[in-house]
Amino acid sequence: MCRVNETDDAKPTHALRWGTGYCLLAALCYTGANICLRHLAGLQMHPAWVNCVKETVSVAVVGPLLLWQFCQGVRYPVRTRTVFVLLVTAIGVQMIGSLGVQWSYGVTGLAVSVPVVFGTMLATGAVLGVFLFGESLSFRSVLATGTVIASVALLCFGASGSSDSVMAAALSPSILTTLLAIAAAAVGGITFACLGAAIRLAAKTQVSILITVFVVTGVGVVLLGSLSLMRLGFGEMLATDPQVMAWMLAAGSCNLLGFLSIAKGLQLTTLVHANVLNASQVALGAAAGIFFFREPHSPALVCGVILTIAALLLNAPGAKTGRN
Repeated sequence: MCRVNETDDAKPTHALRWGTGYCLLAALCYTGANICLRHLAGLQMHPAWVNCVKETVSVAVVGPLLLWQFCQGVRYPVRTRTVFVLLVTAIGVQMIGSLGVQWSYGVTGLAVSVPVVFGTMLATGAVLGVFLFGESLSFRSVLATGTVIASVALLCFGASGSSDSVMAAALSPSILTTLLAIAAAAVGGITFACLGAAIRLAAKTQVSILITVFVVTGVGVVLLGSLSLMRLGFGEMLATDPQVMAWMLAAGSCNLLGFLSIAKGLQLTTLVHANVLNASQVALGAAAGIFFFREPHSPALVCGVILTIAALLLNAPGAKTGRN
C-alpha cells in the first residue's frame, strides 16, 4: 500500500488558489482547441495532419524561445530519466490518444467524446496520483472526483440518449463505428492522464515547463508529420485551404496556452485536484457541442453539467465539506 504524504490541504492556500486559476484557464483554452478540432472533424480533415499543425504552433513558439535563452546563458536542469518518460508518454499521446480523440469527435461529437475522455482520465489520474506520487485522496477530493464521474455518466447517457443520429447508429450496422469511437475517446483519456502524471514528474524533478512542452509537442510534429506525409503527400498538405489552416493554427494556439497553464497548475497542486478542475471541459464541451454544432441535449445532460459545476465548487481551495 502506497504511503500517503501529500494532500490538498497540506499545500499552501495561495499555491492552491494559483494552481486552481491555472487549471481553469487551461480548461478554457483546451475547450477552445476542442471547438476548433470539432469543426475540422466535421470537415473530414485527416486527424494526423490536423494534430501535426496544432503541435507545430507550440514548437514554433517554444523552440526559438529555448534557443534564445540558451544563447543568453540560461541552462535548465535536465534529468535523462524524466525526459525519457516524457518521450515515451508523448509517443502514446500523439499516436494513440490525440488521433483517436480527433476521430471520435467526427463520430460522436463533443457532448459525448469529451465526457468519456475525462471520465477515464479522472479515474486513471486518481490511481496514478496515489501510487506514483503518494498523493492522498482527501474527503473533499474523493467527493469531487465521484461527483465528476457521476456527471460524466449522466452527460454520456443524456447526449447519446437524446441524439437521433446516435440512436439511429446504435440500431444500424454502424454501431461498431460508434462503439469504436467511444473506446477511442476512453483510451485517449487514459493516455492524457499518463501525460499529466509525466508532466507532474517533470515538475517535481525541476524540469522546465518549456522543455516539457517542447519535448511533447516536438514528438507530435515529427511523428504526425511523417504520418501525414505518408498518407497525404506534400502536394495535398500544401494545398490545404487557408481558412482550414487558420482553424488548425487556432487550435494550436489554444492548445499551447492550455498546455502551459496546466503544466504550471500541476506544479502548484496535486494531480487529482488538477484533473478535477480541468474536467470543467466536460460541461464546457457539452455546451459548445449544443450551441455551436447543434448536438442534442436532454435533462440528463443538463444535470451532468450541474454536477460538474458542483464538483468544481467542492474542489475549490477553502471549500468546506465537514472535514478539512
